[in-house]
Amino acid sequence: MESTNQKKKPPFGVFQNTIFVTKLLWKWDKALIFLILGNIPTVLFIPLCTVYLPKVIVQAIETQAGTSYLIASILFLGIIYLSLNLLSSFIKAQTDFRLSTKVGAHLTYIINEKSMNTDYENIGNPHTQTLVQKSLEILGNTMDGSTDGGLLALVFISLSIFSNLLGFSVYAGILSKLSPFVSILIILSSLILHLTNTKVNQWIYKNKENWLKLDNKLYYLGYKSSDFDVAKDIRLYHMRNWFYGTFKKFMDERIRWTVTMQLLYFLCSVVGNVLNLLRDGGAYAYLIYLVFKGSISVSDFVLYFGIISGFSNWCTNIIQNLSKITTCNYDICDLREFLNMKDNTNRGKGVALPMKQELPYKIELHQVHYHYSTEEKDIIRNINLTIQPGEKIAIVGANGAGKTTLVKLICGLYSPTSGEIKINGYKTEEYNRDDYFQLFSPVFQDVQFLPISIKRNITLCKEQEIDHHKLNQCLVLSGLDQVIEKLPHGLDTLLVSDLNEEGIQLSGGEQQKLMLARALYKNAPIMILDEPTAALDPIAENEMYLKYHELTKNATSIFISHRLASTRFCDRILFMEQGEIVEMGTHEELLKTGGKYREMFDIQAKYYKENRGGEEDE
Repeated sequence: MESTNQKKKPPFGVFQNTIFVTKLLWKWDKALIFLILGNIPTVLFIPLCTVYLPKVIVQAIETQAGTSYLIASILFLGIIYLSLNLLSSFIKAQTDFRLSTKVGAHLTYIINEKSMNTDYENIGNPHTQTLVQKSLEILGNTMDGSTDGGLLALVFISLSIFSNLLGFSVYAGILSKLSPFVSILIILSSLILHLTNTKVNQWIYKNKENWLKLDNKLYYLGYKSSDFDVAKDIRLYHMRNWFYGTFKKFMDERIRWTVTMQLLYFLCSVVGNVLNLLRDGGAYAYLIYLVFKGSISVSDFVLYFGIISGFSNWCTNIIQNLSKITTCNYDICDLREFLNMKDNTNRGKGVALPMKQELPYKIELHQVHYHYSTEEKDIIRNINLTIQPGEKIAIVGANGAGKTTLVKLICGLYSPTSGEIKINGYKTEEYNRDDYFQLFSPVFQDVQFLPISIKRNITLCKEQEIDHHKLNQCLVLSGLDQVIEKLPHGLDTLLVSDLNEEGIQLSGGEQQKLMLARALYKNAPIMILDEPTAALDPIAENEMYLKYHELTKNATSIFISHRLASTRFCDRILFMEQGEIVEMGTHEELLKTGGKYREMFDIQAKYYKENRGGEEDE
């Protein structure tokens, strides 16, 4: 199976990433560094104790040293061995605890902070979504205290390599008294295994994004199959077969990647076992030969037997850690790529927001083009538009015409590929991003509520910061007060039943009233309404738009609607097609021109006449 994604060389080396992680660790939990360093003696001396204890026993028997000497020797080595194991257990317990609390909490914060704070445009990029998935995997491994993955794996493995090199040196010194042949045999077999593991790890790094994308798709299907919002469609339109078929398609592809990866792992295992057999078999045969030859004693045989086994383990550990450190370095590179993701919006000091006396605001678009970072074709083309202070603008057109993308550009969620957008004479990038967002009260079609009270869903601030007088005014103006009166807990009623057992589900009209109350509470000078009433019937939608019109007299407003009759109150109507403004004028002017707007209006009018009892009702 060939990869569809060829990765570049990692931007950071192992040393750079180790320094990066160490700095984070020093900032978050200094004690953890000393705990990890303190584990080095246990890694080195515990195996030595297990090697020397059998030699001491056999040597005491050979030399008839006496029972007291034998017991004293066993007790001495036993106490050292026990103390080192207790120290190792204490360090592991403390390390796991600190990883799952302090380090895990800090890592969770920086990943979530980046996810919520990076440019909106970045989050929509599939590559960014994959990086988020990889970052969450690192977080999960960190919380689990894994030394093979996670944020601190590089530190763990670097120190493990250092410990293994110490052990390697000590054991190599002991083996040098026996024969250099044994050491060379063990080292060569370990190098061959390292090359095999390196090739496998490189393949995994180049192809990992392919199956992570599939994992995201499988997660989406699994989540949506039990989502209450789509449950009725699944049942009424027999969508189960589509879910099963699509899930099976992606799962089969995911299994093929998994099988390929497991086959490579199996190949590494076979190579490792064959090399171990040849290496250890040859070394042990040589030891037996030396015993029968009389070159070494039985106690030396026991010692060298353990030393050879230990030396093999040190070599294997070094090779495995070198392979792991490459994989972990790739993971940290992905994490740093996500955390260092470039934001195009201004995060520093910007021009001051317009003063209240400058209300309402003027919006200007000059030769604005836009295309997604993953595409080359513009979806917004050469938009030149001036929205006068306090003007009510409607944007209409068929689905895919670019209406939503245009308002997202004006809101600052997207940055133009070329051209410029100005608010009161200043370019959008001249404003601080968060300050710029304060200029807008957007209401989008895809309504999202948080699992908190209705009161806080409207105000979106802490309880102690709520202006209750202003809140009550917004409830009355939006008509939501009549809904609140019927609820047992009033404004304290919780929403979103997925997280709150007592949470309620608002109807479509009630949701729109809540969104209107939210927009009114924010009281921003520019109102953006992106088809928020699409789920309402024409009469309810018209009433809602009239309500918006009445309550935004002093604001510059942009309305998007797929029902043309709902926007006749606007000062100007823009008809978009394929990312361009092709017609512009009032409702009456556009009807007279007989263009695309008139064509779409006539189609809708005919539909309503046929379904509402004739032309008289219309």
